Amino acid sequence: MKRLIALAAVVAMASFAYGQIWDEHADGGGDAGDLPATAQVPIGSGPLTTITGLIEFEGSDADMYYIHIDDPANFRAQTWPNSIIDTQLWLFDEDGIGITFNDDDPSGAGGLQSTITGVFVPGPGNYYLVVSPYDWDAANPAGLDIWQDSPYNVERAPDGPGAPGPVAMWGGLGWDYGAYQIDLQGVSYVPEPTSLALLALGGLALLRRR
Repeated sequence: MKRLIALAAVVAMASFAYGQIWDEHADGGGDAGDLPATAQVPIGSGPLTTITGLIEFEGSDADMYYIHIDDPANFRAQTWPNSIIDTQLWLFDEDGIGITFNDDDPSGAGGLQSTITGVFVPGPGNYYLVVSPYDWDAANPAGLDIWQDSPYNVERAPDGPGAPGPVAMWGGLGWDYGAYQIDLQGVSYVPEPTSLALLALGGLALLRRR
């Protein structure tokens, strides 16, 4: 049992070795998928403060990331001021149901870049965060848009004919492509199941020893 506790501690410390910035290609190894089954899962522990990546394929690309929102009241994701393309940000729950979306930053400060907050997030948990270029849009299994295209500068819950989802495909006239950076707050890495199991077993062993 002592070995198990030690192994749990090693796993925990190893996860902290990862930085707080996740890069789609350098860390993930390739293009992030656009649906829950192919979403990229940042690996690490503690706060996740930044995701960087690249919109490819001349705009017909959406990058989905599996994240943990710790603090909905303070949750924020924004692509300005460190992105060079016209972005959209989307948030879905673990079932792919739409939660919130923004095209152009509501404050106006971010211009054509995007900002979403915890205003529609029901509680802490795991979610799918997506960045796409303007007009490359989420649709339900019937191909209906989960959100309307406008108003552009408002953060909105699902309001399209395909609402609330789940997201099953992407389409539209996405045209912009290039590098993006998503700055985050109230977000952490999703705990790895193996790490959680080892830590839980270690904790039980310590309780039994008492």
